[in-house]
Amino acid sequence: MKDAPKRQPATQGTTRAERAKLPTCGAKTRSKKPCKRPAGHGTDHPGEGRCKLHGGVGQKPSTRYQLTNASPTLREAIAHHQADRDPLNYLPDLLLARALLQEGIERHSAATAAIIAWHASYSSGYMEAEALWREQLAQYLEAVQQGHSEPAQGPPPPPIPEHFEAKPRQLPDLASFITLIDRVTGIVERIQKREQERSIPLAEIDRVLNELGIKTVHALREVIPDDADLSTFTPANLRAGLAGAIERHSRSVRY
Repeated sequence: MKDAPKRQPATQGTTRAERAKLPTCGAKTRSKKPCKRPAGHGTDHPGEGRCKLHGGVGQKPSTRYQLTNASPTLREAIAHHQADRDPLNYLPDLLLARALLQEGIERHSAATAAIIAWHASYSSGYMEAEALWREQLAQYLEAVQQGHSEPAQGPPPPPIPEHFEAKPRQLPDLASFITLIDRVTGIVERIQKREQERSIPLAEIDRVLNELGIKTVHALREVIPDDADLSTFTPANLRAGLAGAIERHSRSVRY
C-alpha cells in the first residue's frame, strides 16, 4: 500500500466536518424538515440558493440593483445624483411635482373641452366626407365592372375621423392627480421636518446662553476669589487660568 498513488488535493472530497460548515438548501421537504443538501446543489450557482430539487434551477446570484446597473442611462443618472452636495434637499422634487400636477390639470381641462366640442359637432365634417367617399367608391366600382379592368387611378381613400374632429382617445385619470397631490404633501412635510431638525428654537438658545453665563461666573470666582490679591497674578497666568476654568465648566452645559 505504500506504493499507492496519492490523491490530488483538487480531487479530494470534503470531510463531514467541512461539509457541516457549508450552507444548506434549507427548503422544507415533504416531511416538513429543512433540506440538508448543499446550497445550490445541481444548479449553476453552487454554494448559494436552493438545490435543484427545490426550485434552485436557473437561479443566479444577483447584485443589488442589477437591472439598474445594466442600463447606461440609469448609471449616468445615478452618477449625476451622487455628485449632488445636498441629496436630501426635496425642494427640486417639490417644484417638479407641482409642475407635473399643473400640467396634468391643464391637459385634463383641454381634453374635456375637446370632447365637448367633438360631441357638439359630431354630425358635421366627417359625415359629409364619408358620404362623398361612398359616392366616389361606387363610381370606381362601376367603372371597374364596365371596363373589366382596374382604372389607372386607384380607389378613393376613406376619410380619417381625426382629420375632421380632434377627439381625444381618453381623459386623464383623476385618481393620478389625487396621488400626485398626496406625494406633494409628503414632500412638503419632509422638507418641514428636516428644517425643524436643522434649526434651534430661540428658547433653547436662551437656555444655553444663560447656562454659559452662569458657568463663566463660577469660573471667575474659582480663579479669582473675593479675597484674592490681584498683585500676585501676572496677565499671562490670569488669562491661562480663566481660559482653563471656563472651558472646564462649559463642558457641563447641555446643548
